[in-house]
Amino acid sequence: MVSALALWGARGFERGIEETTVEEIARAAGVTKGTFYFHFAHKEDILLELGWVAAAAMFDEAEAGISEGVPSDRIIDDLVRSLARRVERVPRAAVIRSAAEFHRRAHDASVRPAGARGFADAFCAVARYAIARGELPRGSDPVELANVLEAAVMDTLLRWAANEPMEDRRPLAVRLWVAARLVLAGARVVYADCPAGAFGQYRSRSARL
Repeated sequence: MVSALALWGARGFERGIEETTVEEIARAAGVTKGTFYFHFAHKEDILLELGWVAAAAMFDEAEAGISEGVPSDRIIDDLVRSLARRVERVPRAAVIRSAAEFHRRAHDASVRPAGARGFADAFCAVARYAIARGELPRGSDPVELANVLEAAVMDTLLRWAANEPMEDRRPLAVRLWVAARLVLAGARVVYADCPAGAFGQYRSRSARL
């Protein structure tokens, strides 16, 4: 992955992906072409693998925070800061392609490595933990919340990498932190207002709105 990113970046990222051959990537990495194809069906799959590696690291960090009894909000803060540090080491063009590819294909069972964890898995683990500790309302849906957090994080990564909006000069870690905290704050209001099993109440409130 490192060798491919270096070659692509040196040639201009989009052009580099198109023009760099598997043979060149394998040679730069010091492996055979057969070894490359043992791990990747196509060179573009490296972009997807970047997402899986980042997600796996995030899941491990979430599990560590949970096992240490760290408050859930702090675990989320640590996760997004750590993600920002990893992402900032990668060319922005690679972030755009990788985040878009991962978000599009992460739920495709045919490309998901056996036992692989996604970003939503890490967020879901923390959400379940937060509910058990009373840090989120009892009626919270951890899967739904995790999916919204993942979407917010992916969107923030893409906007940062594309420099959108141009006037936003905040560091990536800050932008990710704000996005995550907005989702969590909204979840506390929504789930407290509409606990599990209260769909009828939710429906009547929605009708009034």
